[in-house]
Amino acid sequence: MSHIVIQDPNSMSNRFSNQNHINYVEENIEDFIEKQFGPDIEEDLTGSIDSGPGLLHYSLLERYLYRIPVREADLIRLYYKDKMKQEQIAKLFRITQAAVSYRLHRGIKRIQFLRTIPELEKKDFDIELGPKFSEQDVEILWRMYETTCQSEIAKQMELTQGRVRHRFFRALGKIKELIASEIKEKYTRMKMLVKHGVISEDSLNSQEILDRAIKDINSAESELSHAVKASKYGKYYTVFYAISDKHFNILHEVSLPQFLDRGDAQILTID
Repeated sequence: MSHIVIQDPNSMSNRFSNQNHINYVEENIEDFIEKQFGPDIEEDLTGSIDSGPGLLHYSLLERYLYRIPVREADLIRLYYKDKMKQEQIAKLFRITQAAVSYRLHRGIKRIQFLRTIPELEKKDFDIELGPKFSEQDVEILWRMYETTCQSEIAKQMELTQGRVRHRFFRALGKIKELIASEIKEKYTRMKMLVKHGVISEDSLNSQEILDRAIKDINSAESELSHAVKASKYGKYYTVFYAISDKHFNILHEVSLPQFLDRGDAQILTID
């Protein structure tokens, strides 16, 4: 019995129940994983700095303050929680308004990034990634989560920056492989169903056969979606992919000489 394709896979896929499905036919599993676990698009929050603190609610920032430099967290509290003007904050700490504005922008930029990635727990991190990586790689990954800074990690671990970078990207690739191994069977089934959708020539015009094919594809799509969401490695890929994608050093505090003579170093922690 001969077999032929029902119709163009793309036109057939338009009849699926999920209107926002992914085109499984054209992309490979690596691209699929990147789309599924890539970080969210950053929402620009910096406009509130020059326009006034009233445009951005403090509750959107508070949960991330422990992840940014202390002096920036203090300024954000004063500006967004206590509603102090930048000029008032500058006078309080005997620094320039420009220094306050700079620190606010840096702090908000860091928070913009943090809002796009999940928060990790060290205990879960060690349990889930520990058995899959060497102790050195686990330490590099966790320190990268904390600092995002290759040079700082190299200094802390007495390694070369090149080695840190190499091990980090190698680990990122391995995390992708771990996700791929979890979903490969369901991904392949989904891809083949959409790509081929074959039925017998005698049944080409059968609505029953067509409906059954679409039902099978919807079922496979649902199984794949569940498998993707259930991956315990997904959150780690999101975090480290986000860091590797133009966010190295985003959480690392750098003391700029031009601000030291303006009293920037005198900002103290506020209880």
